[in-house]
Amino acid sequence: MINLYFIKYTMIYYIFDLDDTLIMHEGGVAKSYDSIEPDYRLNYLLGKCRGESHIYTNGTGGHALECIERMDIKRNFTKVYSRDTIPFMKPDFRSFKAVHNDIYRNPNDKFFFFDDQLVNLKIARSIGWFTFWIHPDYKQAVNYPFVTMAFPNIYECLTYLENKYQ
Repeated sequence: MINLYFIKYTMIYYIFDLDDTLIMHEGGVAKSYDSIEPDYRLNYLLGKCRGESHIYTNGTGGHALECIERMDIKRNFTKVYSRDTIPFMKPDFRSFKAVHNDIYRNPNDKFFFFDDQLVNLKIARSIGWFTFWIHPDYKQAVNYPFVTMAFPNIYECLTYLENKYQ
């Protein structure tokens, strides 16, 4: 479990996957850009995150920006890490290290990583990140020791974190 006293005196970096984590695709089918609408609830919850928030996606930077602009959540993010901006893609360990090293400022920094793919969470945990599995099968997280916590959607996860770390 995360030590609350320690969290209050450190910088937290929230690292979000985009597709099937922040923006859900029904039945695995990607939404058309025209169907993406502002997400005021997500905007509110992201605004409550105390620290810096970043997008970390295997998609292009253009795709990420188009989605977060249409969702009206862009202002919550400091930077987008995408296939255009880092030399490797998830789940390559070097990709995670590139993002980590770009953000890292202090040995007390904490990284909270949100993703729907277990292989990505496993790599993230191996470099010391706290991992949050966002997936409909979240109750299966007990079978995966590298998952810090699991939730069925990003709303429940961020609501939990808001209540836990205020």
